Amino acid sequence: MSILHAELRKVWGNKSFPFLLLVLAALNLLLLWCGTRPTYNQPSTTAYKEVAQELSGMSMEEKGEYLAAKYTEIQSILKIYQYYQEVAYGLPGMEQYRKENQELFDTYEQSYREKTYRLLTDSLNTEFKLFNQLVNEYETVAKYEDFLESVQTKASQLAGISIFQKDKTGYDLKNIELTAEVYAGLQNIPIDYSPQKGLYTAISYPFTDMILLAAMLLLALLLVRQERDSGLLSYIRSLPRGRLQTAFAKLLAFAVSLLAILVTLFGVNLLYCEMTFGLGPLNRSIQSVPALMRCTMQITVWQYLFYFLLAKWAGAFIIGSWVMLAALLAKRAITGWIGALILPLLMWGIREVIPATSHWNVLKYANLFSLLKTNELLGNYRNLYWFGSPIGLPLVECLTAIFCGTLLFSVFCAVFTYGQLLSASKFSVVIPCKTKATSVFREEGRKLLLINGAAIFVAAFIGFGIYQGITAESCISADEIYYAYYMKNLSGPYTKEKYLWLKEAAEEFKPMLEIQQQVARGSLGREALEPFYALQMKFNAFQTVVSKINNDLKNTPGIWLVYESGYRTLFDFSGHNDLQDTLYAGLLCALCFSGLFAMERKGGMDRVIQSTPMGRKHTVWAKLIQGSVVAIFIAVATCLPHIWQILRDYGLPALLAPAKSISEFAALPLFVTLQDMLVFWFVCRLIACCLMGAICLWLGHKTGSFILTLFISATSCCLPCLLALSGMKNGIEYLGSYCFFHAIDLFTVQRYTAAGVPCSYGWLVFLSIGLALLYLFIIYDDLINEYERNPY
Repeated sequence: MSILHAELRKVWGNKSFPFLLLVLAALNLLLLWCGTRPTYNQPSTTAYKEVAQELSGMSMEEKGEYLAAKYTEIQSILKIYQYYQEVAYGLPGMEQYRKENQELFDTYEQSYREKTYRLLTDSLNTEFKLFNQLVNEYETVAKYEDFLESVQTKASQLAGISIFQKDKTGYDLKNIELTAEVYAGLQNIPIDYSPQKGLYTAISYPFTDMILLAAMLLLALLLVRQERDSGLLSYIRSLPRGRLQTAFAKLLAFAVSLLAILVTLFGVNLLYCEMTFGLGPLNRSIQSVPALMRCTMQITVWQYLFYFLLAKWAGAFIIGSWVMLAALLAKRAITGWIGALILPLLMWGIREVIPATSHWNVLKYANLFSLLKTNELLGNYRNLYWFGSPIGLPLVECLTAIFCGTLLFSVFCAVFTYGQLLSASKFSVVIPCKTKATSVFREEGRKLLLINGAAIFVAAFIGFGIYQGITAESCISADEIYYAYYMKNLSGPYTKEKYLWLKEAAEEFKPMLEIQQQVARGSLGREALEPFYALQMKFNAFQTVVSKINNDLKNTPGIWLVYESGYRTLFDFSGHNDLQDTLYAGLLCALCFSGLFAMERKGGMDRVIQSTPMGRKHTVWAKLIQGSVVAIFIAVATCLPHIWQILRDYGLPALLAPAKSISEFAALPLFVTLQDMLVFWFVCRLIACCLMGAICLWLGHKTGSFILTLFISATSCCLPCLLALSGMKNGIEYLGSYCFFHAIDLFTVQRYTAAGVPCSYGWLVFLSIGLALLYLFIIYDDLINEYERNPY
């Protein structure tokens, strides 16, 4: 067996490494989803893919015409939308604005009023942001020939300006001439625009580099650190080929394993972005990608991806050589890991401090951290200042890579060959400390909240929820503003006082109705209706309210008038917010609960605990109660941002109204109130969090491994929702606890009987709750009995 083969077996033959690689890939996917998921007023991932599908098969001119037409239409309709919104709020000066933009209203007002326009996103504001971005991208690459021409034109024009000729070093003039020379041979490159969101996100996501650094630490642990800590390294170095050849083999095994990790991580990125955003045609020129338009290579996108992977691998291997060296030099593991991270952090600080236009910009780019900025190297062109002469960025980074790589490679081999590399001596420090009495309950709470970090995770999640609630925006149209005005005043039982108030409100529309009658008879032209367009929208909302009174109240005695927009948004009948909440809650439960039992199993502390007077049932009950308390906080944290947003933008009036006052809940009995539905909504989330927490505790007790429990629980709780959010619409989300987070939807009207009576599938919710409680009982009973039997 060759030495290289033996070193590779230390990595790939290790049972935990493939599993940990899956953990890193899953973490990378989760971070990628978190970083690219659409926030409020941001285009959804599918919107980019739909635009790409619309543009496929078109010529560049047709793509430009399509994008420009959509942008103009959305921009115009958005202006009309904002006009009516401001009129609804009663802002002054709107009539003058209408007169100044009469042509715009003549062209697009009817389309706005009849909603004949098509949206790829959920609102006009988001649609405008989407097409504004796409139009800017298109215009950037469509003017590529103009860009090349401008480079040559500027070179000839600026060369004659005296300020450049008087420069003592001549750097500016040389830089202009060199730039023009580089771009001179790039004429007639075919440009085929496609949205760049998917491709550029896949190859530039910053957290992937952080995951890559974590993978380097893992490889250094398996190849170097374990052998040094155990003392095995001294025996290996005593063999005939145990020094220089083994050092070469370790570095080569590191490089090969790093390449496999790179392919895995960026393969996950590309696959995810293809499924969500779309990558566009990979045979188009790299200059067709706006962010990479300044690339000086005449290659296609897939060729660029190949060069990107090679350059990223080279840069990662050089940084990894430092990680391996730090792990080898340090006597103790913690010292090695700190040293391995300090140098890249220092290099990052140098990059941030030095401006790109500084005469010291060579130091900005000639460092280890810049070697991972692959798009900066391949997708752009930049000259750096070198003692009065311009020097190309690729040359600087290549020389940096060769110098640093050779130096680190040589130092690692020299240290491995000639260093003593003794294992760290065991020592202990006795620190006198005062002890104080505690209880089992408080001790288990300390383990969960502090040692396992549940307090930090939950506090961070609650803070994130508060931030989401504060920054969330609701798209409230003029129609909604008018409707909210009437319904908030009428919410509750319909009384005579409310009837009189509604009758008085109807007087506002008499002048408009009279003009409409005259227009219908032909005595006035249609232009007479123009001053009443905003009032017509208010009248439409008034008619909706009157229709609700005449139909719903008469057909269903006992219901109330309710402003239902807030309830519909909160209960999220579409399910998108519930999917996100399920994902967050599952991940939080995995982080908080995976180590509570596993930490004791791993070190054998469970035997000690079970031998104490209250170390069996009492201890397990303390763990379960503390876990349930944390589950309550997790459930509250998932509700907090939605409650905050709804109370701020809509309100939740008439909480004591029968739930069937909202048409979606027509199948519910009359005695069930909206307050009951709110409580049940929270209880379902609480049961889901308790169940996920109990599963994590049970897995931690059975496996005795925090990492394995974290991976299994996070995968089972989060993966179905993550796949559903990525576009897999086949009900896969119901394999997890999503059914509890989305339980309220099953109480909506699902079908009608032959007699026309509305029916729902609410019984499935109670069946699911019963099964969940049964599973909780089984898990709790098994944990208690395991400790009672004391099998370890």
